[in-house]
Amino acid sequence: MGRDGMQTANGIPLLGYGTYPLTGAECRDGVAMALDLGLRHIDTAQLYDNEKDVGQAIAKSGVKREEIFLVTKIARDNLGRRHFIHSLQDSLDKLAVEQVDLLLIHWPPDEEDFDSAIDSLCVAQASGLAKAIGVSNFTIPLMKRAAKRTSLPLINNQVEFHALLDQSRVRTEAKKLGIVLSAYSPLGRGAVLRDPAVVEVAQRLGRPPSEIALRWIVQQGVVALPMTTKRDNAKSNMRIFDFELSAADMATLSEASRQNRRLISPLGWAPKWD
Repeated sequence: MGRDGMQTANGIPLLGYGTYPLTGAECRDGVAMALDLGLRHIDTAQLYDNEKDVGQAIAKSGVKREEIFLVTKIARDNLGRRHFIHSLQDSLDKLAVEQVDLLLIHWPPDEEDFDSAIDSLCVAQASGLAKAIGVSNFTIPLMKRAAKRTSLPLINNQVEFHALLDQSRVRTEAKKLGIVLSAYSPLGRGAVLRDPAVVEVAQRLGRPPSEIALRWIVQQGVVALPMTTKRDNAKSNMRIFDFELSAADMATLSEASRQNRRLISPLGWAPKWD
């Protein structure tokens, strides 16, 4: 694989293609574009209502299944013991695959479902429906609780992560648990691209702000999952492996992250954030 295939220590490609909020032809075209350009990490979820579109795009791409790192996530309504595996099988049917490479719990379960959800996650891996497992939107205490409960290693926690939100403590604690973070909304829904610190570094290095923001993420060993429907933007995203940020520039962006501008925190689902 090329530079775009650079991976974390536990085998997750550092750059992926996020599919939210794409559906229908727009999603199929986006995934087809990503695969055509050489991206091999595709991220979806039950909640996105696009698993069938993702599956169709993968099937038509001509790319061998074993070359693609495919991620999906179990919706909160499906975390109960009665629904978890059934809903996963439905996802696999929509994706037209026998297993996903990484299966995540999308949002932390209710207290009464927590242990059984982690148990079901392990069952999914043990039964071959998922090659690896992890979580999403888990705080430090929730990561620790899940890691203590699980009988198999959790390798990933997918969280909101960008240069306007300081997730350094979560990253540090995740690393202690052997968990790699993945960054959804890595450009902060566009807000990162307008941040003065990001813009200054971008202008000085002669690169787009998006490349600076994504490079800051992957240079910390965090997986970046940008979404774009524009081919030029996707190609630009893949150029983040062509350069490195200096320690000073990394520090500048880390300082900017202390603004702590969290953008995604749905009422009723979001935990008490760290």
